[in-house]
Amino acid sequence: MRSSRRAFTLIELLVVIAIIGVLIALLLPAVQSAREAARRAQCTNNLKQVGLAMHNYHDAFGSLAPGRKGCCWGTWQLFILPQLEQVAAYNAFNFNGNNSSAGQAAGFDGNFRYFGAVNRTVANLDLAAYLCPSDEGSNPANPITATVNGVRFECKYRNYVANLGNTTVSQLNMPAFNINFRGAPFYDMGSPDIDIAPSYYPGRTTRKVVGFSSIRDGLSNTLLVSETIIAQGRDLRGFTQWGDATGFNGFLTPNSKSPDVIDAYWCNNTAPNPPCTPVTTELDKTFAARSRHPGGVNVAMADGSVKFFKESINVFVWRSLSTTSGGEVISADQY
Repeated sequence: MRSSRRAFTLIELLVVIAIIGVLIALLLPAVQSAREAARRAQCTNNLKQVGLAMHNYHDAFGSLAPGRKGCCWGTWQLFILPQLEQVAAYNAFNFNGNNSSAGQAAGFDGNFRYFGAVNRTVANLDLAAYLCPSDEGSNPANPITATVNGVRFECKYRNYVANLGNTTVSQLNMPAFNINFRGAPFYDMGSPDIDIAPSYYPGRTTRKVVGFSSIRDGLSNTLLVSETIIAQGRDLRGFTQWGDATGFNGFLTPNSKSPDVIDAYWCNNTAPNPPCTPVTTELDKTFAARSRHPGGVNVAMADGSVKFFKESINVFVWRSLSTTSGGEVISADQY
């Protein structure tokens, strides 16, 4: 006797394929969510390392690192390189640049900028500790490029920015919004032989570094370093080697729908870039903390902890957390 084998019918095959498709559709979001959770955890770890480096810098020098040295001659990310086990990179950067007349005559303005000939190695360096894996990671249309002896190099963009306070890049009062500047963990140190005010910041003469004892609002209630999105095309957001873009301001909440205010030439609203609008006489430059994480941003606090702040946080609470001497009373359940 012959034994017959029963094959799948076309309907049964289609049902099986449909079931597999449904299972994949259900599984894919879970996989994507798990991957984003891993990327967010890596970002948290990066900020933890940055916060620890800040504390080690403070132990060594008695203050936090300067936020920036003018527009173009170094930012906090360079000052703390030794604390991130990047001593060779720190030693490779020349900090002599300034925009004084004497400095320009000596070639310090061009040769010693972030893109200058003597600093091109560090400017072109990818530093994993400064890159969030949830972001695209680089700007392929980066305009900050140069060619030296026939070799093209590119100043790298990065994802972490320092807290410049509750108002704007210039750290001035904002009377139009009834907001006064209430201190920040980071300032512009200027150049050694010039005073940055009033030409840089009309009305402000403060040029200093900040010690933990000066953060009167409490280290656990003060933002230290957050995230920014690396913008694409002709846009300097994420180019943290440039003084203006090395920080964020608490005036706008995380991932705000309101636009950043930046120089018109560097404002590129093309998606996937965040919104921006050109600076005017009424609006000083201001940058929001932004990330590619769904729902908010990671932030290293001044006490060394790292927290995730939802983009729905109340704007007044966020501004209060961005000050160092505002004297605000903030409950832990407000964020």
